[in-house]
Amino acid sequence: MSHTASSQCSIWLSLQIPSFLFLWFILTAKVCSTIGLKPIYHAGFVPATRVVVPPRSASLSAAIAGIQPSGDLHIGNYIGCIKPAVEYQDDRGDLTLLIADLHATTGRETNQDLGDVTRRTVATVLACGIDPEKTNVILQSDMPEILQLNWILGTVISLGRMRKLANFDRRDLAQEKDSVAECLYPLLMAADVLCSGSDTIIAGVDQTSHAHVIREVAEKLNRRLASPIIPMPNLHVNSGFKVMSLDGEGKMSKSSKKQSSRIHLTDTDEEIYEKLRKAKTSTTADASSPEVANLIRLLNFFSGDVQSTISEMQFSVLKDHLHQATCIYLSPIRQRYYKLISDDTAVQAALRAGHRRMQPVFASILERVKRSLKYYI
Repeated sequence: MSHTASSQCSIWLSLQIPSFLFLWFILTAKVCSTIGLKPIYHAGFVPATRVVVPPRSASLSAAIAGIQPSGDLHIGNYIGCIKPAVEYQDDRGDLTLLIADLHATTGRETNQDLGDVTRRTVATVLACGIDPEKTNVILQSDMPEILQLNWILGTVISLGRMRKLANFDRRDLAQEKDSVAECLYPLLMAADVLCSGSDTIIAGVDQTSHAHVIREVAEKLNRRLASPIIPMPNLHVNSGFKVMSLDGEGKMSKSSKKQSSRIHLTDTDEEIYEKLRKAKTSTTADASSPEVANLIRLLNFFSGDVQSTISEMQFSVLKDHLHQATCIYLSPIRQRYYKLISDDTAVQAALRAGHRRMQPVFASILERVKRSLKYYI
């Protein structure tokens, strides 16, 4: 090739390079946009139009229940939440059980191993009959969409309204000594429910105020959106009862410093006997006192038989009957628990399965909310 021809070819190629680069930028942006990626633009080339990826489709969870891994689960947790959840699972299905480990950190002791308590909590609910093939067992901290929705929810409700809904003043919350997380836990609870797309909340009657918060926040968010996206959840009140502390000081609680105030689902027969022996009754023979009435309700529950003669029993006889019925009822749960806790395989498999099924649902709800609020996605 002559020198002149070579020069002409070089000039032609140099003239084509800008056209080639421009075509390459356009094709790259088009492909990225089509598959839902945000392309990195160079030299100021920005396509005039952008393909919007439609929201992912996913089946919504029909009901949700939550358990805090803040300590070993007790019979109050079982009667108020776990057993109703198992019954809902077996009767209707479409249930999500949220292990609320973020909620558990608001008042957690510094020396408490959250990971170990979480593992024991999952093993316990599985031992109680939660079937990971029917129920989506998920870890709250594994769902980052919850925290994103939590922030969005905080923009649709005023602090004054939240204080009133959550009864902060009455319960002496939202004071200087409290953490911000502790004061805003009702909002995070709302995000738990609303991000799952659930239309039913399984909880005890004492959770009615929390359900009101969730419903009002959902209503306010839907008014902010271009069209209603968030289902309005209803509270599914179980047929159980509020289990009182064995020492007579309020509701049975995992957070109480008195181990003798509650019966854990994994307590031995001897531990149950000692706790019931010390359980508060009445200084008189009054069977209608709150403490004695609590023991009678427990006996009716664990024995499965409402006996009219219970109120006529001596307190020592009542405690003996309750001990026997409780041990018989909890024995298979305890056996399954220790089998599960000896090997993490079932616990990890349950959490993986729940996350695999529910993460697309949580992501879909959040994406639809963000699109409606004109977030850049």
